[in-house]
Amino acid sequence: MKYGASALAETSLKLRKISFRNFYADLSRREMKERAPLSVAILSVAIQHYDNWGIAGFFQTFLPAHSTVLFFLVVSSALLCLFERTNRIGVMVFIAIVAIDFVPRWTDLANHTYLALWTVPLAVLFREWWKSELYSQYLRITLAMVMFAAATQKLLAGTYIDGSYIYYLGNNGSLTERMFSFTCDGTTGVPCIYVKFISNFILLWQIMVGVLLLWGVRSLVFLAIEIGFLLGAGLFADEMNFQVLNIALLCIVFRVGMPIWLLGTCLALLVIDAFTISYLIQQLTTLVLHAG
Repeated sequence: MKYGASALAETSLKLRKISFRNFYADLSRREMKERAPLSVAILSVAIQHYDNWGIAGFFQTFLPAHSTVLFFLVVSSALLCLFERTNRIGVMVFIAIVAIDFVPRWTDLANHTYLALWTVPLAVLFREWWKSELYSQYLRITLAMVMFAAATQKLLAGTYIDGSYIYYLGNNGSLTERMFSFTCDGTTGVPCIYVKFISNFILLWQIMVGVLLLWGVRSLVFLAIEIGFLLGAGLFADEMNFQVLNIALLCIVFRVGMPIWLLGTCLALLVIDAFTISYLIQQLTTLVLHAG
């Protein structure tokens, strides 16, 4: 009897190893790499609505029943999008969640959510969206328009041109938003040349990205620089979910898929974003001080 139980446990362990090995092998294949970005884009929406769905903490998730269902449906739709046979079903599940939960409260949605709703559901129109040049072009033009809209907003406000916005955050913002506070004297009330340079660089880069996207540039160097810029912006704003969404969509635009290292990085950033960088730094600092 003991032998039978031991054999059964050993067989179960082998099956799990084989299953994981097969999944990892599938993930290493080009087509699954190409489908991974859409899954990550959907997951970024789940993390963005972390608070809206009444989650009390990472280990006390989704206390209301409807919140539990909504979250796991989003995660399920993301997982379904990884596989060729079920990717369309995954997008349909996401569309159903949009209709049930997002549409009734559309006035409360952030512009980050609107970008996801403007891009992800359209994939259902294509049997193999990861091979569709039309879907890639649609995302490219959409992201270019987003860049131009963001730059226009900054130009009209004028607070990026004179540097006053970043200067204000440097003195009054959150922990990460004060990262440039060392460049200027906070008591003068006037942005220094360094903050003005950083502020205008951000503005000019957004315009340049919009132009290059519309131009159809698909240089990997350009993609790498933009990913670095997005991560820097996410660190500054302490908001990684929107940056991960943009990175995922850019991977589709550039038709490069999402390598395992980038997939792991994006998933880690989403977990960090669920807590916020500021909170984690504060907890780490407290732990170190208490340990000392």
